[in-house]
Amino acid sequence: MIDEKFLIIFGFIFIALIFIIMMMSSKKKKINTSNNSIEIINKYKPIIQKIINNNNDVNEARKKYKSSKSTIKIICCIIIILSVVVAIYSKNYHIFIITIVTPLVGLTLTNFRNDTKLIYNNIIPNIVRDYNDNMTYNHYKNINRSEYKKADFEEFDTYHSEDLITGSINNCPYQISEIETQVEETDDEGNKDYTTSFSGTFAKIELNKNFNCTIEIVNEYTNFSTRDNHITMDNEEFEKIYDVFTDDKILAMRLLTPDVTSKMIHLYNETGIYFEIKIVNDIMYIRLHTAESFEFYFSTPEKEAELLAKSIAQLDSIYIIMNSFLNEIERIDI
Repeated sequence: MIDEKFLIIFGFIFIALIFIIMMMSSKKKKINTSNNSIEIINKYKPIIQKIINNNNDVNEARKKYKSSKSTIKIICCIIIILSVVVAIYSKNYHIFIITIVTPLVGLTLTNFRNDTKLIYNNIIPNIVRDYNDNMTYNHYKNINRSEYKKADFEEFDTYHSEDLITGSINNCPYQISEIETQVEETDDEGNKDYTTSFSGTFAKIELNKNFNCTIEIVNEYTNFSTRDNHITMDNEEFEKIYDVFTDDKILAMRLLTPDVTSKMIHLYNETGIYFEIKIVNDIMYIRLHTAESFEFYFSTPEKEAELLAKSIAQLDSIYIIMNSFLNEIERIDI
């Protein structure tokens, strides 16, 4: 048998831990504020918060989730308190451990649990649609490996994609997806490791014209020692950010109009994120190095909007660039 005083002290320690866990779960999670993200969040948060406030499905889902979570917490706390009382009177150590640890584990898991099925099937699709009714979101679909490989941005060994967004602009269908690629590396002892090659947002747009050429726009720091056909643009500010490679200089200059280049410069200055763009015959590819997107958990409308602000900003940036290029493509006779 265990000492009664020790059992009482032990019980109060567990109860204290419960309240500490509950307090920790109620604290706001920090959001990465690097690379101009504070400005991005401040710009997009009010727009998304308004969308969330006006979406009854989101608000009802939040109420049900919080109500369910509160009920589970109360039940777990009651079980734990009763287990302490029973253990004290029975002085049975084994009963005490079993009855107190089980609900404590359940309570801990509850604090970090979120209804992912509801979020990805209902909440985020509704928010994306309300922001841009041209876009359809599906967390469980993706751009397949073979389609991404055709863009030929980099060599990779592993591939993962999710969060597919589809739509069309000027009768040109597009797909946008979160993608991560990795390269397998083996050391001298034969141990394998993986290094991330790309993590971010990728878009594929099917053009309604075939240019029969390749145009590639990359950040100035991208290694282009193996590339040919580098051209110099008239825009000095654009040149400081991007390098352009093409086997059709005239067509590239016709596409990269002052309107297009100024938008690319503005978006870079605003977000700190650069575009990688390829046009290969009748397909345009766009990449943004943005890491994970659409992280979400139920909180307040303000906090939820803050969580989604950068993801919506990324979509908005890609949409602006797609629209700018497609408008210029419409003007070109081939």
